[in-house]
Amino acid sequence: MVHFCKKNRNPYGRDKPRPRWQRWSVYGLGVAIILYMLSFLRDTTPVIFNHPNSKDLQMPRAELATIQQLEDVYWRMSIRYVSEKLSDVCSNSNYTVLTQKNIEIDGQGMAESYIFICGRKNAGHVAVLNARSVISDGADKTVQCVESYANVTKRVRRKYPFSVKYISSETFTPRTTVIRKPAEACIWQHALDIVESVWD
Repeated sequence: MVHFCKKNRNPYGRDKPRPRWQRWSVYGLGVAIILYMLSFLRDTTPVIFNHPNSKDLQMPRAELATIQQLEDVYWRMSIRYVSEKLSDVCSNSNYTVLTQKNIEIDGQGMAESYIFICGRKNAGHVAVLNARSVISDGADKTVQCVESYANVTKRVRRKYPFSVKYISSETFTPRTTVIRKPAEACIWQHALDIVESVWD
């Protein structure tokens, strides 16, 4: 007995590849879908920058960002968006330090401890959360700093070197930076005092 079988090289019933235009149409559709989905992952919460005001100095001290916030992908995106906004502010102003006291997110003042240091002399901007200084007994140097906030200016003597422990606003991981230069000591300790509401 002779069996006649239809030969089919493709188990799905198609021997010829799809035309090139069909393949490119599918690829294009896939890219469009991905871009559409990514647009939902970009935070569009309104962020408003308020110029420093002497009344800011009477505001409560900053709150520490919680572990739940640091692990929340949407909260992280909002913080990155704040950093983008302040980067633009730095580019168009003479500010050195900006903090959560200058930020409104979705109509509410930012409560979390946040410091944004504008880059100078080709140095990049620095944005950190939950910053605190650790001044050891070995901090035997001092510097006379001229510090300003809004329309308030004063001279403050600062000790250095010291360490700053913080959470990176880019990677959201703990970091430590040792501050050895007097100019940096002035900037960091001024910023920390503003955040803690003890600079008055």
